[in-house]
Amino acid sequence: MLKGSIVALVTPFNDDNEIDYNELKKLLDFHIENKSDGILLLGTTAEAESLSDEEKKKLVRYAVDYLDGKIKIMVGIIANVPKKAIELASLFDDLDIDSFLVSAPYYIKSNTEGLLKHFTYIADHVVHPIVLYNVPKRTGIQLNEEVVQFLSYHPNIIGIKEASGDLAYQTKIALFCNEKFVLYGADDLSMLASLGLGAVGIISVINNAFPKEVKLMIDSFDKDRNISLLAYKKISKLTEDIYLESSPIPIKYLLFVMGFKTRKLRMPLAEASIGLRRKIEEDYLAFVDED
Repeated sequence: MLKGSIVALVTPFNDDNEIDYNELKKLLDFHIENKSDGILLLGTTAEAESLSDEEKKKLVRYAVDYLDGKIKIMVGIIANVPKKAIELASLFDDLDIDSFLVSAPYYIKSNTEGLLKHFTYIADHVVHPIVLYNVPKRTGIQLNEEVVQFLSYHPNIIGIKEASGDLAYQTKIALFCNEKFVLYGADDLSMLASLGLGAVGIISVINNAFPKEVKLMIDSFDKDRNISLLAYKKISKLTEDIYLESSPIPIKYLLFVMGFKTRKLRMPLAEASIGLRRKIEEDYLAFVDED
C-alpha cells in the first residue's frame, strides 16, 4: 500500500499543446532524486479532464515503464458515471500500479444510496484497489462519514484521499481508519494536522516543487515534530501562493520559475494573473535566499 510523500503530478505540455514527454521525464527524475514515495497521475493537478483516453493511456504507461518500480503509482480514474470510470481503469489493467483514485460523481449530485452504488460498482469491477476521493470544492458533494465508513469495509476500497480542508470532518473519518482502510491527507495547508490525525501519506500539490521538504516533513513527524514543523514553515508561503488561483495554474508557474517547462495549460485554464506571477517569483527568490 502506498504511504509517505506522494506528489499529485502536473502534466507538462509543449508549444503544440501536446504532452511533453521530455519534460515529464525531467519531472520524474526530480522525484526519483528526491526520493518521493509515490506519484498520483491523472488527478486534478494533472489536468486529467483535458486529456483524451489515448493520452491518458500513453502517459501512464510511459511513467510506469520509466519509473520501473522506483516509485509507486496511483492513477486517477475520474468520471461522473461508474461505467466510464471502469472503462478508464481497463486501460491500465496490465500495469504495475498501486491503486486507482475515484471521486464522487461531479455535476451529477447523487444521493446517499447513489454514492454507495457508484463506489461499490467501481470497486467490484476494477483490477486494482481504489482510494475514495473527497473533494467537495470540485464535485459539489461531501462524502458523509456514514458513506465512507460503510465503504471502508469493501475489500477493494483501501483508503480515502481527504481534500476538503475540513479538519472536523477529517477527524471523524480518522476514527474508523485502520491498516486496511487508510487516510491520505490532501489539503496542503493542513498537512501537519492530517499527519497528527494518523494519515499514512500526504498527496500534495506543493510536492511538485519541494519533494525534499515535504518528505522531510512527513518522515520526521513521528520522530521530531520540530524538524517537521520547520520543514513546513520553509515552504509555507509558496504553499499558500499555489492556492490563490485555481490549481494547477499556480503550481505550474512555480515549476516554470524553477526551470521546468510547465508554463503551458490546456483550456479552459489560462495563465496565472500578473499579480500572482510576481508574488510567486518574489516568494521563490526569498526561499532560495533562505536556503
